[in-house]
Amino acid sequence: MREFPRYAIAGVGAVLLRSGRLLLIRRGFSPGQGKWSVPGGAIEAGEDLLEAARRELLEETNLEAEPLGVVALSQVIVREGDLIKYHYIIVDVLFDGSSVKGRERPGGDASDISWLPLDEVLSRSDVTSTTRRLASLLKGGAIHLPVGQIL
Repeated sequence: MREFPRYAIAGVGAVLLRSGRLLLIRRGFSPGQGKWSVPGGAIEAGEDLLEAARRELLEETNLEAEPLGVVALSQVIVREGDLIKYHYIIVDVLFDGSSVKGRERPGGDASDISWLPLDEVLSRSDVTSTTRRLASLLKGGAIHLPVGQIL
């Protein structure tokens, strides 16, 4: 149950940056319906973190790429009155922009897909706040925890 959960839900974001442009999807469902964000979703029980990120990237964009490591950790808490409607802990996995295979097309939770310059991601009001913060980290030259160091 994703709405009004008893506990936070673990999720992944698939961060793909190429030539200063960030791959974003327009969310087809809540939370964030209609807003642009990095592809991502819940980690399935028993699923490896990197495999979850690969799966979400493929499901929502039809693209495959090699993960480099973890670039950010964020949380999304949406309240409805005194209740918690959504609570996600999201691990953002950075992918190698030079390893991309496939032709992008929206799928899964994505209603649209686009490569947006980081400056545009930072300035648009129709981008999720977590994606704007991520773009700010990337623009500032954020480093990642390499795949081999993920326990």
